[in-house]
Amino acid sequence: MGKIPENILNEIQDKCDIVEIISGYISLKPAGRNFKACCPFHHEKTPSFVVSPDKQIYHCFGCNSGGNVFNFIKEYEKMDFIDAVKMLAEKTGVKLPEYRKSDDQDASIVSTIYSVNDVAANYYSNILEKISPSSEPRKYILKRGLDAAIIKKFRLGFADSSWKGLLDYLASRGIKQDTIFQAGLVTKGKENSYYDLFRNRIVFPIFDVRDRVIGFGARVMDETLPKYINSPETAVYKKGQHLYGLNIAKAGIKERNFAIITEGYLDVMTCHQYGANNAIASLGTALTTDQVRLLKRYTHNVVMLYDSDQAGEMASIRGLDLLLEEGMNVKIAALEKGHDPDSFLRKFGKEKFDVAIKRSKSLFTYKLDILNARFDSKEPESKAEIIKEMLSTIHRVKNAIVKAEYIKLLSQELSVKEDAVWEELKKIKTHSDRRTESGDRRNICQAVDMSPAEKILARLMLEDINIVKIVRDELKPSDFRNHDIRNIIEMLFSIDSQDGAIDIRRLMNSMSESVPQNVISRIVNEDMDIKDKEKNVCDCIMTIKKENRSMLLKDIQNRLSVAQKSGYEEEEKKLLEEFNELIKRRF
Repeated sequence: MGKIPENILNEIQDKCDIVEIISGYISLKPAGRNFKACCPFHHEKTPSFVVSPDKQIYHCFGCNSGGNVFNFIKEYEKMDFIDAVKMLAEKTGVKLPEYRKSDDQDASIVSTIYSVNDVAANYYSNILEKISPSSEPRKYILKRGLDAAIIKKFRLGFADSSWKGLLDYLASRGIKQDTIFQAGLVTKGKENSYYDLFRNRIVFPIFDVRDRVIGFGARVMDETLPKYINSPETAVYKKGQHLYGLNIAKAGIKERNFAIITEGYLDVMTCHQYGANNAIASLGTALTTDQVRLLKRYTHNVVMLYDSDQAGEMASIRGLDLLLEEGMNVKIAALEKGHDPDSFLRKFGKEKFDVAIKRSKSLFTYKLDILNARFDSKEPESKAEIIKEMLSTIHRVKNAIVKAEYIKLLSQELSVKEDAVWEELKKIKTHSDRRTESGDRRNICQAVDMSPAEKILARLMLEDINIVKIVRDELKPSDFRNHDIRNIIEMLFSIDSQDGAIDIRRLMNSMSESVPQNVISRIVNEDMDIKDKEKNVCDCIMTIKKENRSMLLKDIQNRLSVAQKSGYEEEEKKLLEEFNELIKRRF
């Protein structure tokens, strides 16, 4: 995206009053020094949308939307940032310069990480290709029944037991250690030394839909825990935004007009090897809104493929309600007891697999069967429990006709009057609306996950540059665990100003690509009873130091355990020294 000069953005903001702009869209009412309204971005009865004329920002404490005047126009008018700026520039009479697309520093880093990941994938696949057929990895792959074609298609690889094999290889190609670390391929050891993240594991490259390597998953070849180690989130890899195998499966999904969602990497690979070329996996997490919306580009139909142990878990079934909220048609196929898709295909073949897919049941039918098996549907109390569970799914169905049919089927199945079921549905919907006040904006509604100490300290720093100077002497940005707060701290530490005030709205513009605006707006607008600033600053700094020390000790203990099991005596000795030094050190 082209860049608009910061001075132009500032000029537009200086000529805009956020209260006046937002009042042109919704009715605001005075509330102390601020203004309040029912949020325009989600349904609510009690106003939780706050506009601050002092800070020139807004925040909704119901759906977590927030930001400056540019972000409001962008959200309300459903336009991108550039168009929002153009709209306000025209309104304020500010002339915009001609701009063109350019590769900025962030884009360069992202491009570099893609390249480094691709080189790493080749490195791992070359190791696998060259090792002896009698080696442990080859024996494991043979046992799993993967053929050469599927290994090549998914670019399967192997990380040997070397602690710096990949690191040294990438360094020999002129790639800097910091860049390798940013790609999530190495981890930091003592004195900021690096070593490979993946060792003695089968490596599964993870791709985005454009076939770019964004991360890796790595599996042990025995029962050692953890079974899988995955890439950390990076500038290119957010696991809740991608689906494993979708780059390969998207053509098959379009052709068949449905996707099979499995649980693991090997499930997907085996499905494709046996001809089920529309299989994908959710990267070991519950499905997210981003993943569902990504899948919706290719189909609105999904078959969830569970093994028998998972199928009865209501928590897993409830997680599928998200698919209904996004207007997807959901079916569930269960395999024979003791089998996952990988083992089922290898034992019974594609023909029986296809039968299992064809026999898949709708989420409504599948869930009702589980509940009927769990409860005695003749008892009134049991009927009430079944209806409660079923309505938690039915009320998320968007199509009114489908919803009405489900209510009718449920009342017939349990011999309960249809009107009574509708009455219970109204209660659930009311409760749900009151609890979330939102259905369509889950991407905005996610709460800001951060420790109280980090949040309070960030708030105080955003209010006073003098506090920034105090914290800068005590903590480093890396001491902050929350990614967004860490980025805010880095920006605040870089400010060189004698003025005690920080312009929040301008800070939002400069940080728009690293921190969502609603994170900053929530921090600065949230009610906090902070009476003694100096004491709060000292307490928060001490708390953060204690928490980091505890985490560091735990990390060393975990690494020490791995080194001891692997027989790395030199590494074990270094870790013990590091552990003892940290124990002696106060803070």
